[in-house]
Amino acid sequence: MLPTMPEPPSRIAVTEARASGRWGGAALHEVVALFVEASEVVVRPESTGVEHVAPLAVLRGAAWRAGTLSLYRGDEELRLTGAPGLDRAWHGLSQRACTLPEVARALRALGMAHGAAAEDHARFVAPFLQGRRRLESGEPVDWLVAGFDAGTLAERTRGVLAAMAMQRYADRPPHRRALEARLHDACERLFASLDRVADAAGGVHAAADATRFEAWRAWAGTVQALFAETERAWREVARHLAHEDRATATRGAR
Repeated sequence: MLPTMPEPPSRIAVTEARASGRWGGAALHEVVALFVEASEVVVRPESTGVEHVAPLAVLRGAAWRAGTLSLYRGDEELRLTGAPGLDRAWHGLSQRACTLPEVARALRALGMAHGAAAEDHARFVAPFLQGRRRLESGEPVDWLVAGFDAGTLAERTRGVLAAMAMQRYADRPPHRRALEARLHDACERLFASLDRVADAAGGVHAAADATRFEAWRAWAGTVQALFAETERAWREVARHLAHEDRATATRGAR
């Protein structure tokens, strides 16, 4: 049986909104209809019926303040007021414009067990898989970004590495510290990637309305890179652990 495909997002339509500003190279100061589609926003003046279409990917930002929906595209700003449903249009627009990039490929790899190292693997990836679930919560942009806390992920990862070293050398502190240092070195690029996510999150929180979506896309790009880097870091960590476990087994056999 073929898998059921998800339904595409429905159109959000708002009619009889009062427009003021510029859009698609034209000055608009009249009543318009607004349509928020799955991947574009359409503004249609009642006087001409000519549709001004803008892909969501080219919108720089948007805002909903004091009953006014503002849209930003290039150096253009369009303000829409006076129509029921503009708040719903804003919510749908922000959700559809602020979608996450493809991270499923790296996450599928992160979710796979690897033989005898399955327990270590599950422990290493757990914080990132939990973070990924928070990204699917459907919360507003600021809450979503704040919920994916790169600093917390870094601290939890350091704790996981310390626990792995402790598990192997609980009664041999010098060996434990040496292994933990090697594991940290293996994750150096991962920690740098987490720093970039944190910096980009600050950019989202500080962004003006006119550049809000641009800041989101920059942050989402760092998240995408983070998940790819997490898989690479795990392979390095697994290599060190396997080497250590083989050496321990060899010493025990003597």
